Amino acid sequence: MKFSDDKGSSTAEFAVLLPAVALMLSLLLCLGTLGIQQIQVQQAAGAMARELARGEDQATARSSGVRLAGDKASFSISQGGGFAKATVRKTVRIPIVGGVQIHGEASVAVE
Repeated sequence: MKFSDDKGSSTAEFAVLLPAVALMLSLLLCLGTLGIQQIQVQQAAGAMARELARGEDQATARSSGVRLAGDKASFSISQGGGFAKATVRKTVRIPIVGGVQIHGEASVAVE
């Protein structure tokens, strides 16, 4: 007794699996992009707070934030009680999901 030929079945299985693999890779790429943006926003907040702690003016601190997080981010600075606090917010566009709001904060004692 001879079994039917399974020739081409692996091609069909691959064709069914390919969209799922492509979706997983695109999701991984989007999450990587979001992670990189989060790190940049947090670094920008830290740099701004350090500038303020050293006695620099708010314009200098803001320029450090823009250099690290980009000009599409929003920045807020507060000083008081011996501390300088910087907050950076940014919306990251992710396909299918839309805009995701990320933020970073840093507080440093003023010298």
